[in-house]
Amino acid sequence: MPPRAIRFPSVSLVSALPHLAVLGPGLLGGSLLHDAKRLGWPNVRAWARREETVEQLRAQQLAHLATTDLAAAVQGAQVIVLASPVGSYPALVEELLRCELASQVIITDLGSVKGPVVAGIGRTLTAAGIAFVGGHPMAGSEAKGLAAARPQLFDRAFCLLTPTPDTPPFALATITALWEALGAQVATLEAARHDAIMARISHLPHLAAAAITLAALEGDPNIARYAAGGLRDTTRVASGAPAMWEEILSENRTAVLNAGRELHQKLGELLEFLENRDHAQLRAALEQAKALRDARYPPASS
Repeated sequence: MPPRAIRFPSVSLVSALPHLAVLGPGLLGGSLLHDAKRLGWPNVRAWARREETVEQLRAQQLAHLATTDLAAAVQGAQVIVLASPVGSYPALVEELLRCELASQVIITDLGSVKGPVVAGIGRTLTAAGIAFVGGHPMAGSEAKGLAAARPQLFDRAFCLLTPTPDTPPFALATITALWEALGAQVATLEAARHDAIMARISHLPHLAAAAITLAALEGDPNIARYAAGGLRDTTRVASGAPAMWEEILSENRTAVLNAGRELHQKLGELLEFLENRDHAQLRAALEQAKALRDARYPPASS
């Protein structure tokens, strides 16, 4: 029988926290390291491909060991967190399988696309007898890299976990407890359902922000100097790293295409109302949009 997961909902239970290895500390992985330091997490290790990143980790004392040596980083780790881009996972897991890993080790990740991850490295790890729990903390910003990481990024944020029938209960319980210790709210979803939701609430907004920016400014970028908060707020996420977002949108291609076609339809309807001077329909659509947004993001009282 696998060991029961140890729950650690408070800082006082420091000795119960699992030995942790974070691989590829950028915004999310680095923020996790900040919180591990804040909580007094024992035996935290971090791995990065670049020596420059390792030096930054050491300067901020974000890990007990920061190294470019993958085998050294994962030695004895009870939980290994893949915090690098999703596209790097297959090669990274291939390297991991050549390392000496702890018995009952659990591998999880921070990627915003889960279907290809679960079907890819999830199956590879399961076949190798290693527990995998897909994870996606709903936190972050358009900024990237370790320099953008900060403590308590995950406080009160949702972390979505995507277990499968092959996921050992002790692994799911341990990763759930890990995120709860970081202040996150944990929910579990099937991977395909996760990706369909992300396509609508995360990936589609980025695509739309990019389209709005191009439509508004591509013809004459100089007009941006006249813009106020509306353009800034609507297009904020378009400042996200293009390479990262190209990968995310491509990995979740089918779900994003479905959501994008619905956006295209909705925009077409609004343009049709405007072209036909159908003020009642245009007003009704704008009122419905306002009600839906205000229900999630209540406007500040004046």
